[in-house]
Amino acid sequence: MNGITAGAFPAHFLRDDGRRTATANERLVMDLLSRLGPSSRADLARLTGLAPHSITRLVEPLIARGLLREAAPIAAGRGKPAAKLALEGGAAFAVGLSVMTDAVSLVLLDLAGTVEAARTERLVDTGIDRACHQIRRMIDHAVADAVRDPATLVGIGIGVTGYFIGDGARLNPPRLLDPWALVPLDTMLADALGQKVWIDNDGNVAAIGEAMLGHGRSVRDFAYLYFSAGFGGGIIAQGLPLRGSHGNAGEFASILPVDWPQPNLEALRLTFVAMGTAYPDLHSMLAAFDVDHPAVGVWLDRSIPSLDLVVSAISAVADPAMIVLGGRLPPALAARIIDRVRFTNPERRGHHRPAPRIISSVIDGDAAAIGAATLPLRAAFFDPDGMSAD
Repeated sequence: MNGITAGAFPAHFLRDDGRRTATANERLVMDLLSRLGPSSRADLARLTGLAPHSITRLVEPLIARGLLREAAPIAAGRGKPAAKLALEGGAAFAVGLSVMTDAVSLVLLDLAGTVEAARTERLVDTGIDRACHQIRRMIDHAVADAVRDPATLVGIGIGVTGYFIGDGARLNPPRLLDPWALVPLDTMLADALGQKVWIDNDGNVAAIGEAMLGHGRSVRDFAYLYFSAGFGGGIIAQGLPLRGSHGNAGEFASILPVDWPQPNLEALRLTFVAMGTAYPDLHSMLAAFDVDHPAVGVWLDRSIPSLDLVVSAISAVADPAMIVLGGRLPPALAARIIDRVRFTNPERRGHHRPAPRIISSVIDGDAAAIGAATLPLRAAFFDPDGMSAD
């Protein structure tokens, strides 16, 4: 499932049947090309188990629609050279938004997974009407910067900090985003932005972005810890997001007892303030971040026991291959966490239970915005679950 959606795909992205953007087998082929890069028809036949002539019947319409391109054959050793198929980045793009308590980040992501434009601004006003006015302006500027045809926009993915209350796209965000609380964000934002939109929480979309463009290209099962003003994340199981019954799988902050420190970046900012460096918001702190400042050590001393409990619980319950540290977490701070965090993993008969590897995200840029941008592309072209949203 790719979040909660409202609105319709632009008609020119639909197949000749007028109902779907792609069939299940077309999605399978495009997903393989997204994860593996350029591949020959023979490669695709071997990986999918489909007959070579079936692959040809699949890819020819995709080439005709401009979604795939086939390069000229390149000789490499003996035998007939094979042409490589690849996603055509210029065929479609998506906008990804991350709406935070203090800022909004935006990326343009093309069909091939290339970030074509990115920008972050302080949120001028948290009221939805004024925020959407700011977002529309940001989109217009980003599209112009990337020299993109607006007609190739497939939709807008939006990650919002907060948890779902079990009633559609109604989220319960922090107090600073009060106008976004408990309202039908999917229909409201689709109307305000004039595009098909997908809504999910920031931890889920960041995990999805990592799955599509980061460590998920080589690891199918991982947990993602999202550090921002709050603390949360997402779970990827067999390459797909595990959202749970209410969309809140990955609410890792709720693992912690109420009197334990929450290992979020707002707590780090307040530690800086208490020690004499008065950053007004996270945006300011991260722009001038010094990992060697004494405030960082104090925050780590407070946060590591909480993180030990969280990673131990994740390991025991989900048994992922990897736990990825990401969100707005500076890489230098991620490295210090990795050096100190420990699993509860008692030995038995000389063996410990296999534990996940803890590693920093490889996503360069705003993880939630990039992940949000993958939602429209996954729903339109890659994810079999996306067929229900066509």
